[in-house]
Amino acid sequence: MKVKIIFGIFILLLVAGAGYYIYRDSTTVVEFEKTQQLKQIQQLEHPNLDRPINMPSTMASDAQKIILEKIEKLSTELKQNPSIFDNWLLLGIYRKIIGDYEGARDCWEYAAVINPQSPTPFNNLGDLYANFIKDNKKAEENFLMAIKIDPSAIYIYRSLYEFYHYNLKDEAKAKQILEQGIKVSPNTTKEFQNLLDNFK
Repeated sequence: MKVKIIFGIFILLLVAGAGYYIYRDSTTVVEFEKTQQLKQIQQLEHPNLDRPINMPSTMASDAQKIILEKIEKLSTELKQNPSIFDNWLLLGIYRKIIGDYEGARDCWEYAAVINPQSPTPFNNLGDLYANFIKDNKKAEENFLMAIKIDPSAIYIYRSLYEFYHYNLKDEAKAKQILEQGIKVSPNTTKEFQNLLDNFK
């Protein structure tokens, strides 16, 4: 009887130990993959962080000062670590504010490369191409990519609806994207239903 108990305890310890090593090994693999990903990002050629900062003459001087400080701070941090995804998003926003649309595009395209699982850079690019650079083909491509990455992100459907409705004047596509948004999230799209009713 004692032998069976001892043997049972031994098996439990063996299983527990195996579980520990499996967990440790899987954690090590994840950490290794993150390290490799970071190295790959650091090897990518990132946008020019010394790009000229040209403020609009119509912008208030205090606003110019704040934005200049923000751009310089974000750029300095990204020179040290170009894998900071949020910094690229913010830098793109500030570049867009000062009218540097090419600079904003470069930031968001790079952000999309280092974090392709996020729909945000693509949604930002869609808006940039639609309303500022005026390239409808690329605008639609980026909006659709954003939805493909995160079909549950209702705000992207709204962005694409406005693009179809106001920019392309394509009521069929505008209606279709509203219906798609309602299908994806019927409990949060009353506004979409109201917009859809306007087509009837």
